[in-house]
Amino acid sequence: MTDGFKIGRLKLVGSRDLNFYQIEQIKRVRLVRRADGYYAQFCVDVDRREGMEPTQTTIGLDVGLNHFYTDSKGEVVENPRLLRKSERQLKKLQRKVSKRKKGSANRRKAIKRLARKHLQVSRQRKDFAVKTARCVVRSNDLIA
Repeated sequence: MTDGFKIGRLKLVGSRDLNFYQIEQIKRVRLVRRADGYYAQFCVDVDRREGMEPTQTTIGLDVGLNHFYTDSKGEVVENPRLLRKSERQLKKLQRKVSKRKKGSANRRKAIKRLARKHLQVSRQRKDFAVKTARCVVRSNDLIA
């Protein structure tokens, strides 16, 4: 794989077989740097259809701060407060960063550890939101 930014040739290591797709189906490739490494994101043009049977149910959602959401049937899904649960670890890692000398290798390592923890928390929060939303969408036909 080559790019337009003169990085050169890149070797892809991963679990997806890109030979399954035609070259014309790959619309865009993004290289993304996260705290735990680099990722290649492929935007592929594929027709994907999920067969869902209608459930003939409608639901109203109220998204709030105290609860993740409350629906019209009275069901309440609690907010898992994943950031609050990991604040103690984040506080400890932040303290380690601030105690290190600026520009030192140990400070860079401490910053990487802190960034990985922030990344973990953000992924946990996104995972909960996506899974909960998917569950709601699959079990209802109309959501207001």
